[in-house]
Order: sequence, then structure tokens, then C-alpha cells
Amino acid sequence: MRSLFTLLILFVFANVSAQSKFEIGYYIDQSGNKFDGEIAELALQNFPSDIKIRKRGVVETISVGELAYIQYGTLIFEKKSFEYDPSARLDISNFSKEKEFNLVNKTAFLQLLVNGEFKLYKYLENGVATYFYEISAQKLTTLKYKKYVEHAVDIKENKEFINQLINDVQGESSFKEGYYDALKYNDSDLIEYFTKINGKNNTMKGESKLLFNFFAGYSSTTLNIKFIQDFPTNNYQHITVMPELEYVLNNNLMDPTSFYLNLKYRSFKSNYEEIFVRENWYHEVEYQALLLGVGVKKYFLSSANNKFYGKLGIGIDMPIKSNIISPPESLVINPIYLNRGKVAFTPGVGLKLFKSLLVEVNYDYVFDSLVTYDNTSLTFKLGYTF
Repeated sequence: MRSLFTLLILFVFANVSAQSKFEIGYYIDQSGNKFDGEIAELALQNFPSDIKIRKRGVVETISVGELAYIQYGTLIFEKKSFEYDPSARLDISNFSKEKEFNLVNKTAFLQLLVNGEFKLYKYLENGVATYFYEISAQKLTTLKYKKYVEHAVDIKENKEFINQLINDVQGESSFKEGYYDALKYNDSDLIEYFTKINGKNNTMKGESKLLFNFFAGYSSTTLNIKFIQDFPTNNYQHITVMPELEYVLNNNLMDPTSFYLNLKYRSFKSNYEEIFVRENWYHEVEYQALLLGVGVKKYFLSSANNKFYGKLGIGIDMPIKSNIISPPESLVINPIYLNRGKVAFTPGVGLKLFKSLLVEVNYDYVFDSLVTYDNTSLTFKLGYTF
């Protein structure tokens, strides 16, 4: 059964890389009409000439020339008219020899990095980033920065964007001495700056959500005990239940990540006979436990209604009944106690159907103790999420 579960894990994750990544999103066309759907992977550094949107399983291709706004998961792209310096380059051999900016007009999609009263946008061309700010829906302003060569050998920086921030976006007195001298023209520094002056970052349209999942299923449990004689591994089948709390970090994503806390019922029952010359020893074992687990869940291969997911967690197996009936002579020679908690590893895979129904396979491996080994459970479960 462990081999079957391992093959299932490998099969599911091998197919992830072969799938086109879609995220929940929408676009607005030039006439202001909004269209919801699942949008194919989109990134500013390789912005396409058209996008793919999936509706009810049907994929449609739309030219970005017809669009004004795109939201892909948590990423927002807006078509804007702006000014930028196309002479800016990344490689030293092509640096401009002029300190001044040669701005030209262009209309293209920009990525909204920070929303609020002071908005921050980004544009990429030839790998070079240009940033813009917009105050209260007024004209988009270019944050000016470029590297240039002086006297054929000296690399200089024109950091005009620092003065723009000081004079137009926020007063210098709001920051510690030397803050602007250390400010860099990159995503992390500028996002931090604009987030601070806005008081919050509204760009990431996240919607955290707490779910209650309840499972019932069929479990096959093994538990080997270190008697004086070795016994083959026995299986014990039983019905199990598992309540689970799941905290989804951003429910707006097509493939979100979540954390979970659950409690699972485990049971094992078996008889053993140790063969001796004078008198055989008979043992009756009945073991019941609650496995308290925590972990992370990642969704993949998702559509609007159905989502695959993988789970990876750890837990503690806490016995609630650990009866072992053995001859007194056996307990004197080989005392066995099953009432101690043990650490467990709890991976799993599952499928959420129609946003509510759950089908899941779990494999629980409880680490060996002084008196037990091969303490595992393979469980097939059906559930419902509230």
C-alpha cells in the first residue's frame, strides 16, 4: 500500500509541470466591458501580444490591443500612456553617454505594484525597468533614473527620481536621515517606499478564508510490536473520521496555499501467539489513538470548479486506548507500553470537486518507538467543506 501511495504522489506531481497555469481573473476591454474567467500565465517580463482566457472549459484567445485592464490572480496590468527613456540599457557596453533623459511617448501595459493614493507602476523593455507614480488619478509621472558613461570609463548614475520623491510624493522629514541616499531604483525599495506612504498595500487583492472540512473514510492500519518473537505485519481495517480546519491564504488565487489543523481517529486490533516448548504465550492487542496533525496544503491543476491538492504535515499520535493482554511471565521479561505519544509524518493528495466535495488519500507514518514499528495508516476519505 505504501508503494501504491508513492506511485500516486509521483504521478500527480509529474503532471503539474505539463499543464498550462491558469489563474482566476478577468479583463476589461476598451469599451469598459468586464469579462470573468481563468487567464493563462501572464508576466510583465514576457508580456504577450494576446492572452488566453478559459470559460467553462473553452479557451479563447484575445488580442491585448483590444484590452484596457487585466487581472491575473493577484497581478494587475493596466494599459497606460507614458514617457520613458528607451536608451537605458543593462549591459555596460551599451550605456548612454548622456546624463540627460531622452523621453519618448508610448502606450503599453504596466504592472500595478502598489495601489492607494500614491500608485506605483512598472514597465519593462529589454530587461530594463522603468517606474512611474500616479497621485489621485492624475497624469502618470516617470520616475527618472539611468546609468551612463562619463569620460568613456566612469559609470555614473542620474538619480533624479530621489528629488521627485522628496518634492512630489513625500517630504524628506518623514524618513530617517540618510534614507534617500540608500534608496535604490528597484522593486523592493520602491514598493516598500510607496507602501509606507500609503499606509497599506491594496494591490494584492487577497481574501483569506477559514474553511471547516469534515471527512469520513476507510483506513488500513498496521502496527508491529516488538515481542520476543518476530511476527509478520498485520493489517486492521476500520472506519475513520477526521474534522479539519483549513486557513486559505488567498482564496482569489486559482492555486492557493493553505495551512490546516486536523484530528484523525486511528485503530488497530490483533492477536499474537508466541511459540515456546513448554507453553505458548497469547497476546491480545487493542490500540486506538487520535492523530493531531498540522501542515501545509498546495492546490494545483485547478479550474473554477475542481482543484487538485497535495498535503504535507506532521503530527502527534496520542493513544486513547492501549490495551495489551499478555501472560504475566511475558510482561516481566518484555514489558510493553503503548500509551505514549509518538511523532508522525502525514502526506496526502486530494481533489476538491464543485468547490465543496472532497476526495482524499492520506498516508500516516508514525515513527518507531522502543516497543513499536511499522505503525502506519493508508486512508481513503470522502469529505465536505463548509
